[in-house]
Amino acid sequence: MFSKKCADTYVLRLEKGEEIVETIKAFCTGENLLCAEVSGIGAVGAATLGFYDVGTKEYSKTVVEGPLEMVSLLGSVTQKDGEPYLHLHASFSGKDCNCIGGHLNSAVISLTGEIFLRKIDGSVGRRAQEETGINILDL
Repeated sequence: MFSKKCADTYVLRLEKGEEIVETIKAFCTGENLLCAEVSGIGAVGAATLGFYDVGTKEYSKTVVEGPLEMVSLLGSVTQKDGEPYLHLHASFSGKDCNCIGGHLNSAVISLTGEIFLRKIDGSVGRRAQEETGINILDL
């Protein structure tokens, strides 16, 4: 991974073989980035996406095989238990140009990834919400 800071935004270039979620989390830890907006594009070999079932309070996982264009990566960096907490959603397209998307569990870069982390001053935490079973913003 290569990075550059431009004003309030970190620009990351992920390289072939790097896992997106792990790489962003490690970068946030190293930079002590407590709160940020995430966006990005790129290409991956496969992706694991999740869909949250409120009834069962569990994520179902779907593996999408590539090669895939990551046409959109959106999300946030907050804090939970003193660690960076990433909440990411992504959309991917195959050769047919049809998209699939969901909560991003993992994806490994196959060509390159262009990730932007816009730093937000301050810190926002997460807490478990008993009713839904998800980790909500602690505001």
